[in-house]
Amino acid sequence: MSVIVELPRTWVAGLERRLVTATSQTPSPFTGTVEVQDWGGEWWEYEIEFAAQSGPLARSVSAALTALGSGRGLLLFTDPSIAPKNLAQPITLAIPVSGGNVVQTQGWPPGAAALASGDFVSIGTARETRLHQIAFDATADINGMATLTLFPAIRRALPAHTPLEVNRPQVLLRPKSAVSTRITRVARHRFALSAREAL
Repeated sequence: MSVIVELPRTWVAGLERRLVTATSQTPSPFTGTVEVQDWGGEWWEYEIEFAAQSGPLARSVSAALTALGSGRGLLLFTDPSIAPKNLAQPITLAIPVSGGNVVQTQGWPPGAAALASGDFVSIGTARETRLHQIAFDATADINGMATLTLFPAIRRALPAHTPLEVNRPQVLLRPKSAVSTRITRVARHRFALSAREAL
C-alpha cells in the first residue's frame, strides 16, 4: 500500500535537486575518445533537509515521513526554491503531444512573456505529476500561444487541453531509503530525505 504525503514547503531547511539521465559512457582504451549511450530516461533526484522540529510538530513530521517507508510511499513535493507565480487564467496544451521536449501551450496573456529559462511547470496530478524545467525564454503570441522547450522530456501521450501547473509546480518523489531522524538535545528532531522522482 502506498500513500501520498504532502508536506508544507516551510518545513524545508535546505535541498539539493538534480536531473539524472540514463546514459553510459565508454572510453576507448586506444584513443581516449568517449562513446556516450543515451537510453532516454530522465528523472529528478532530491536530497532534502527539513528544519529542526520539536514537540507535537516533530511527531507529526516523523509520522508523515515514516508513512513513506523505504520507497513504499510517495511524497508530493512543492519545491520551495521554485518561486510561485500568480497567473489567474489556466494554461493548457494547445495540441496533443506524444512525447518530446517541445510543447505548444495556450492561455497566456497575449504578447507577454510566458516563462523564462529556468522556470518550472508540472503536468498531471497525484500519481501522474511530473516536474519540468523550461530551457529557453518563451513569449506568447497575439493569440496567447507559446512554444515551450522543457526537460525532462514528456514520455507519454497527452491530449490537447491538458492543464499545466505554472503557479505551484510539484514533483512526485519516492524515498530511495528509509528517512533518517536525528534527535539532539531538548528533543530537537532533524529529518533528512533522499528521494527520486516516482516514475
